[in-house]
Amino acid sequence: MCTVEVPVSGKRGPLVTHLSPSCTPAERETHAVGSAVIMEAMATGRPVDLVGVIVRGDLIFDSLAVQTTQISKGLTSEKQAAVNRLNVEELRLVREAVTIRDSVVLGAVRHRSARGMLHFEGPVDLHGTTFKDGVDLSRSVFQGTVEVSGATFEKEAYFVQGQFAHALRCKETKFGPHTRFHRSTFRGPVDCAGALFDGMAEFLEVVFEQSVAFERARFGLGTGFSGSRFRQQADFDEAIFSREAFFGFSVFEGEASFAGAQFLGSADFSDVEFKKPDDLAKARFDQKPLLIRTQRIAQDQPAEFLKSPAGQYSLTLFLLLMAAMLVAYAVKMK
Repeated sequence: MCTVEVPVSGKRGPLVTHLSPSCTPAERETHAVGSAVIMEAMATGRPVDLVGVIVRGDLIFDSLAVQTTQISKGLTSEKQAAVNRLNVEELRLVREAVTIRDSVVLGAVRHRSARGMLHFEGPVDLHGTTFKDGVDLSRSVFQGTVEVSGATFEKEAYFVQGQFAHALRCKETKFGPHTRFHRSTFRGPVDCAGALFDGMAEFLEVVFEQSVAFERARFGLGTGFSGSRFRQQADFDEAIFSREAFFGFSVFEGEASFAGAQFLGSADFSDVEFKKPDDLAKARFDQKPLLIRTQRIAQDQPAEFLKSPAGQYSLTLFLLLMAAMLVAYAVKMK
């Protein structure tokens, strides 16, 4: 049975629509939510809480009112610094939490102001939602956690010059033909374990303040991390790079793990600085990686050899020989 939760909250209450997983497509069509209703709720400072719904129409954040100078002066020092970095002339605010979980968004999601900044005060939860059209939330500041795990972006997903104050979770997320996080800053941890980047993936000149996880991620086309800075641990274990991978001029301040990663195309680590020992030797390269002017910490060769398959085989053979000699000695003593 299809369960529909639409509490009567009035004009000042949250916009809430929850449909149970048992609802049929026809029933979801009946309870579809229009984009104008969602934008009106955001414009009036109301939380948006949608689960299992169909969203019809475009969500155009440029339609939100530009905030006055007085409101901009009331920002915290961190928020004001983000405003200054983006050379902001227009400021638009989404004051409350935005939740659109396990839903289907049929229209585009856009913020395209070249002079403005979009500021999300609360958390943004898009877990499991499918976006049929393009998503462009460039020049956005996210003060709360951003959750897009299990989401599907069938077209482009742009977060250029984004500011993420807390965690970004994108586990098992499916990104479409073009994904851009160019010149974004992540102050919280990033977890994109098992994510699929079906097309171009751009993480150029990105700053990761906390740990970042791309283990088991799959990159279908060209991938760029050039000029990025990893201040803590970077985990690319068992990631698959099907085409070109560019890490040039990146800085790894913490541990960089590539154990089991596969580079099926060219891999460029030129001018990269590893401030701690790396494990590139544990990755598979179909083509010899470029390591021009790459700065690496000297490895402990004996220890590294014992960790390698050849080293483990040699150690096992040595132990077997020692055991055989002990058995022979015991027999002789009898």
